[in-house]
Amino acid sequence: MKILVVYNVIDRVDRGEKDDLFAEQEIVLVEHFVEEALQQSGHTTAAVPIRDDLWSPLKSFDPNEWLIFNLCESIRNKTYLEPYIISAFEHLGFRYTGSNRRTLANCLNKARTKEVLQAHGLPTAAFQVVTPWTLQRRLDFPLIVKPVSEDASIGISANSVVRDDRALRRQVRYVWETYHQPALVEEFIEGREFNVTILGNDSPRVLPLSEISFRHIPDPFARIVSFRAKWVPTSPEYIGTPPTCPARVAEATKKRIEETARRAYQAMGLRDYGRVDIRLKNGTPYVLEVNPNADLSPEAGIARAARVAGMGYADLADEIVRLAARRYRMKGFARPRIVSYELKARSVGSNGVYSIPVSALESLSAHSGRSKRLEPRPMAGVAA
Repeated sequence: MKILVVYNVIDRVDRGEKDDLFAEQEIVLVEHFVEEALQQSGHTTAAVPIRDDLWSPLKSFDPNEWLIFNLCESIRNKTYLEPYIISAFEHLGFRYTGSNRRTLANCLNKARTKEVLQAHGLPTAAFQVVTPWTLQRRLDFPLIVKPVSEDASIGISANSVVRDDRALRRQVRYVWETYHQPALVEEFIEGREFNVTILGNDSPRVLPLSEISFRHIPDPFARIVSFRAKWVPTSPEYIGTPPTCPARVAEATKKRIEETARRAYQAMGLRDYGRVDIRLKNGTPYVLEVNPNADLSPEAGIARAARVAGMGYADLADEIVRLAARRYRMKGFARPRIVSYELKARSVGSNGVYSIPVSALESLSAHSGRSKRLEPRPMAGVAA
């Protein structure tokens, strides 16, 4: 199979904090890993970096011969243009992995995601969308405040959980002034947090659950996956929130979490693969986030859950391609294999990482192109 690995290259962020650039640049490293994995499975690959122009880099490839492995999350340094990227793929006649334009647009807006979930009867925290000038609180404290249209924990810090009106006003103003967008204000759900990886289309399969352990954080209102917890491996937030996969959870509770995640995946229209983040409160799974085209770095949640299910990283990349090829009814391509995988490992990544650490990303700005491969530093406790 001939596969174009299309990914975005970001040299700066137009809004937000300076360190947010690390999260945006991770995709350059992920592209290296995905391309190598696809080659291991016998695919012919070509890397297509995207900055300001999407059309010209793609026009030299025949869409009848090439399938796009879509890792492109922004263009012109603007993440909100991600659905436009899909429009360009489709206009040029390309088939591609992952979710379509409508799903990406809905999931980019956290409030719209929650409206869709509510329409399907799925539990999610009560919320409102506010600016500093429209802030009329209708919810009870404690609350959590996030940018309405960011991902990768961007804009989330220890200050995001608020317990009084003064802190709420401060954090809403911070989101507006720093990220130039309204704030999503939600009731804070105390409880265990799970990342649920799902593969598939017509009959999506839930892979082994991963739980974020908060046992080292005594303050219940500090038990969140903030930007530092996700991206800064030397920080107390990162060290204090290790993921454990497979999660230790009662079978009945596991089934409720899996069913809620599967329904959320289907309600939002995800395709091929994705991740649903859930908090468990009084036995009820509340959907926090639905992540289409979620992080595929080798030590992030999807790869970790796949590893526990018996899939190597190359298997995972190949499976995503197979799922997309089957959706498009592409002839001469092998069927997906997710039904053949079984739970093999007792535990993988109990002291692992969420994503490629910041230390692996710091020199990206000085090393554009493919002249130098950057590898994430080895992390103790991560299985090969």
